[in-house]
Amino acid sequence: MAKPRIHSVHPLRRRGFLKLAGSMLALPAVPAAVRFAVNEQLVGEAKAFGIEDELPTYFVEINLRDQWDFMHTFVPPGLATHAGLIRGGSGNMCTLFHDPATLDQQPNNFYLTPESAPLVPHLDDIAVCELFEICTGAIHGHESVNAMRSPGRSKQSAPGKEAVWMNEPGFTEQGNDYYYSSTPTPASLHNYRAKALDSSLRNGITLKYISRFHTICHYGAGLADAELTRIQSVDQLFQTFPETVEDLNILPTPEEAALLSSVMERVDGRFFDRYGFAQSARTRHATNLGEAAGLWHTGEVKIVSMPLTEDERAYWGAGVPDQVGDNKKANIWEQAAWAYKLLSNDVTRTVALEFDYLDVHETRGENVMSTMGLQCALPLARLIESFKAAGIWDRTVIAIFSADGGRAPAANSYGNTGKNTLVLAGGGVRGGYYGDVGVAGDVSGGHSYNYRVPDPVTGVPGAPVTDNSGRLNGAYAWRTVMKALRIPDEIVSQYPDVAGVQPLGFMLDA
Repeated sequence: MAKPRIHSVHPLRRRGFLKLAGSMLALPAVPAAVRFAVNEQLVGEAKAFGIEDELPTYFVEINLRDQWDFMHTFVPPGLATHAGLIRGGSGNMCTLFHDPATLDQQPNNFYLTPESAPLVPHLDDIAVCELFEICTGAIHGHESVNAMRSPGRSKQSAPGKEAVWMNEPGFTEQGNDYYYSSTPTPASLHNYRAKALDSSLRNGITLKYISRFHTICHYGAGLADAELTRIQSVDQLFQTFPETVEDLNILPTPEEAALLSSVMERVDGRFFDRYGFAQSARTRHATNLGEAAGLWHTGEVKIVSMPLTEDERAYWGAGVPDQVGDNKKANIWEQAAWAYKLLSNDVTRTVALEFDYLDVHETRGENVMSTMGLQCALPLARLIESFKAAGIWDRTVIAIFSADGGRAPAANSYGNTGKNTLVLAGGGVRGGYYGDVGVAGDVSGGHSYNYRVPDPVTGVPGAPVTDNSGRLNGAYAWRTVMKALRIPDEIVSQYPDVAGVQPLGFMLDA
């Protein structure tokens, strides 16, 4: 077998050359066939398979507090199609303020409202399940942990279970509660994994921008360097990530650029024949090779600056209501824009957002629901659109949690009943609304409601229940997010509260 061509690079430059070549080949614009064949020439067949398994992933974890209701973003089919629904903002009335004529039915059980219409082009990559394990905080469910993010959490310490709140500012306020866990939260584990693959990355961050005294717990479970940097103000964000200027030359010398060009030229039809790749891969290879050749020595610079330009503010903020309350910290669209800047420029690969709508219970009117619908749907649509344009969508995951519980459809409901939502989006996600919520009967000027939990293997909704029973264990949500992020099984299976639990395959592409 021919000697791997990396040996033609000086020994002191080999690691740097492979890192730079890997950065270029990791771009989704490069077909997998081309990427594999180039890696095979550089390092040999066996190592080429390993490189494919270690491509970077990018994670946005969005935690919405004060018992967020997604009713005006993703409408359960049972409510969307129910004739004679009693709508209103108080008591047992349903907080769906759009009648069937104004709802947009889409494939895979999606029913969208006018607020969520911008998500239509992206529904193939969005999976929604609202029937996970209910929150148990002492004040009608409010908590900072959530079983979807911390499976097996407990209010008592136990061997292997440590306090999750120790690194959170202001945690002693009411509505947060004290929990113990042995399982790292999703963004913390992804941050740990990302830095293990690339030690040059900046630490992942969480934006502590909830307007009230509530917070979200992020917990590294003792993993070295897993803990996120807690950003507590916009000024701190700008100070943590000052403006940078980067040389865009992928390869530092003409000799290394010539070597990579030579390698690419050798990835011809014989390699595609050998591995059985489609004709489309050959065609794209030829096109990409011509385009890539002009990118290895550009002589240009890239400026990364966190303050948003006028054009950026216009794009991200259009139509999105401002944060509600007297203690506004940052709008959800601003947080989304900053997350996109950091990830698309590969400054870090993990960003968590924290946002809230004021705690509203006895009455939840149409304005409340419309505001939450827009604050969820528009930033999500623009994140997806932007990551697609940046060419990294196939390795990006967005997970949105109703972090301290959701709501029953009844206006006067709480986070310890009804729904507990995970919205998962990404290039490897299988789109669909899974499970269902419907009307069980009429009562006291409104309705009682039922819930059909999806089977964890098939995704088929089960028999309706009217209480909190039968909800999907939070470990299913956690494990599904980890699978979408390509965290290896040997890493996730070491945690006892998720060991043996399989991802929800119906939410993921095969």
